[in-house]
Amino acid sequence: MIVLSPISRALHYAGTHKPEDVAEGVAAGRFQEWANDDTVVITEILVTPLRKTLHFFLAEGTMLELQAMVPPILDWGRMHGCTHASLIGRHGWSRVGWLADSGWTEEGVMMGRGL
Repeated sequence: MIVLSPISRALHYAGTHKPEDVAEGVAAGRFQEWANDDTVVITEILVTPLRKTLHFFLAEGTMLELQAMVPPILDWGRMHGCTHASLIGRHGWSRVGWLADSGWTEEGVMMGRGL
């Protein structure tokens, strides 16, 4: 069963999914839920013609737990044929030292607007 309360804040900032959408995606196997004591990460595998990407799109919790959780999640992605990893989040993520130290780089900026 998905732990929804820890990702409520991340869902609010993302503005892309409701808690029930995430629960349904995890139950159907479209999303992967990674949970630790106080930290929850939601990933999905994105398949394009040139690569298979493990995409981190929701994370909430403590930075120390998240840092410990990422390497095994990346290993899981490799075991499932992913050759790339991506994450989406607020600009603050580009200033997280351990992400840069472990090979993450800012690849662009995602922008949007309401219509």
